[in-house]
Amino acid sequence: MPQARTHEEAMTMTAVRRSSSVIPATLLALALLATATACSSGKAPAAGSGSPTAGGQGTTVTVTEKEYSLGLSQTQFTPGSYTFVADNAGTVAHALAISGPGVSLTQTPTISPGGKAQFTVTLQQGGYELWCPVDSHKALGMDTHIQVGAAGSASPTAGGAATTSSGTTGGGY
Repeated sequence: MPQARTHEEAMTMTAVRRSSSVIPATLLALALLATATACSSGKAPAAGSGSPTAGGQGTTVTVTEKEYSLGLSQTQFTPGSYTFVADNAGTVAHALAISGPGVSLTQTPTISPGGKAQFTVTLQQGGYELWCPVDSHKALGMDTHIQVGAAGSASPTAGGAATTSSGTTGGGY
C-alpha cells in the first residue's frame, strides 16, 4: 500500500515535476530569442542582393559557380562600381575573371569548393566577359557576357581606367 505523504512532501514533488518541465521550456525560449536577435541584427543585405554595399564598394553581384556554369544574381548593369563575389557552389576548384572596357584581366584566386572570393571593378558602358580561368572550364560553359549601359556589342573592348581589388575566404561571407 502506498505511503501517505504530507502536504509539504506533495508540494515539493509537484514543484520538482514542474521545474523539470519548465527548465527545458525556458532554455528553448532563450535559444529562440537569441536566434531572432541574431537574424534581426540590422546588417546590410546579403551579397548577391544587387544592392549597394557598405564602404563605397558599389553594388554587390554574386556569381554562383558550379560545373560548368555561371549564374549572376543580376543581369542589368549601369556604369559604376561593382563587387563581384564568386561563390563556388561546385565540387571542384573554380575562379572568376572579367575583362572589358577599362578592365584589363582581373580575377580571383582559385576558390575551393564551398569557398568565396571577390574583386571590385568600375564598369563603363560596353560589353564585358566573365569566365572561369581554371583549366578548360571556360570552354565547358563557364563563360558569360554582360552589357553595361546602352545596348550594343557584347565583345570586350579597350577603354579607360578601372579600380580593382580582390579577396578570398575559405567558407563563407
